Amino acid sequence: MPLSLRSARAADAGGICALHAMSCRSAYVGMLDRDFLENELEDALAAHWQDLLRGRRRPGQVVMAVTGHQVNGFAAATLEGTSCQVGSLHVRPEMRGGGIGRQLLGTLAHRLRQQGARSAELWVFTANEGAIRFYRRLGGQLGPPVMREAFGQPVSERRMHWPDLAALVGACAR
Repeated sequence: MPLSLRSARAADAGGICALHAMSCRSAYVGMLDRDFLENELEDALAAHWQDLLRGRRRPGQVVMAVTGHQVNGFAAATLEGTSCQVGSLHVRPEMRGGGIGRQLLGTLAHRLRQQGARSAELWVFTANEGAIRFYRRLGGQLGPPVMREAFGQPVSERRMHWPDLAALVGACAR
């Protein structure tokens, strides 16, 4: 079955939550508290995705990569002024490196560009070197480490910025 990209709906919250938890448990070992990752993560994510996809949080774009009924990846962002604020980009761990993340980010950036976005940014854990390499290959400009909070825990993060959203859309299309 071919991979397809589509907008997420409220009924997709469970599938997105399950993939988000799987991805976090794979990528954030040593970055977030182990007990939290093993025992509390899914409850925190379930509430977030239920609220977001049911419109109880600030609306934005959520794009999914699916094969049949399996969620293989998703990306979520909001438009704040003329900036695309990427909040999530996760791909099924065994499918990373296959271009799904690039397709998701490119689709999301393209849609928000059509809504008036001119730039994009996201925050990435400083220790998440694979993600940083991925975003830099797409032309992202990396800021200095800053202590922030993720899931109620202090973490070192870095801002990744694309001053020209069109350049990000183009980089994702290559």
